Amino acid sequence: MKLLIIIINYRTPQLTIDCLASLAPQIDDVPGTHVVVVDNASGDNSVPLLAQALRKNRWESWASLRPTHANLGFAGGNNLAMENLLDFPDAQYVLLLNSDTIVEPNVLRHCCEKMGSDRSIGVLTCMLLNQDKTIQNVARKLPTPLRMIASSFGLPWLWPKAFAWADLEDLTWDRRTTQREVEWVGGAFMLIRRRVIDRIGGLDTSFFFYGEDVEFCHRARKHHWKIWYDPTVSIVHLGGASSDPSRLAPSEKDSFTWQARYLLQRRCYGIWAEYLLRAVDILTSALRFGKLLLFGGKNSPELAAQRNMLATLLRWPTTAGKR
Repeated sequence: MKLLIIIINYRTPQLTIDCLASLAPQIDDVPGTHVVVVDNASGDNSVPLLAQALRKNRWESWASLRPTHANLGFAGGNNLAMENLLDFPDAQYVLLLNSDTIVEPNVLRHCCEKMGSDRSIGVLTCMLLNQDKTIQNVARKLPTPLRMIASSFGLPWLWPKAFAWADLEDLTWDRRTTQREVEWVGGAFMLIRRRVIDRIGGLDTSFFFYGEDVEFCHRARKHHWKIWYDPTVSIVHLGGASSDPSRLAPSEKDSFTWQARYLLQRRCYGIWAEYLLRAVDILTSALRFGKLLLFGGKNSPELAAQRNMLATLLRWPTTAGKR
């Protein structure tokens, strides 16, 4: 059994070191485990700090640092590290792990053993906790065109009983106790069977930030692999470290979010789904803007925010031509 763990660092050296420290006691739990830390052209002191930590803590026997010359995004950075699979021909599993995570005891062993016991599972995640030990929802429904259109009109919240099928959060089951197949899991902790990567490839680099985990799970399901959620073990996920305002401008974050929203439709369901969702988003945004204009006051913050959103939707470039 061999495991390749990939951690993307972008201006979070101390968090990455803390993550490595949480992994250190578990490395021998899964024979042949190796960690690749990809520094995504942080442009700060990340590389020397990480290199120093590897030497000082004697982690170099099981961890290596791979700096990039440009920021390749989440998908590109992980794909670069997946090239190391050629150096690990016996590796059975690949774990995509966020830098802002603390991996609790027995996680690696349990998750790999679970994958080994059920060969139909292609992608697996464990329970992710906030610092206060509340649960993060990392297992949701896929954003199919119908679900997205219903959500754009707010139907799952206006009529929850009739439109529960369109609620992407899927909060109808207990994520603290229930182990089950799900539609997609987040990339903060994503254990992937090597055979899945051999069959369908790595992450889609059309996505720079956000959405690549959803598209990958959709692609794996199309090839009849199970996406599995197992809360038996857990990690702490601090969340948003690489995308906080000191590292990623809010305007850039919003841009990546909108891009992922429409690119997901194109990549998973076709060009018609992208343009249909765009049209519905513009319609619902225009209706909300008109309502606020009539009843909310011309100087209200909500009106200004809705005006900006509508302007963004109208000028947002097509994802046509993206890989």
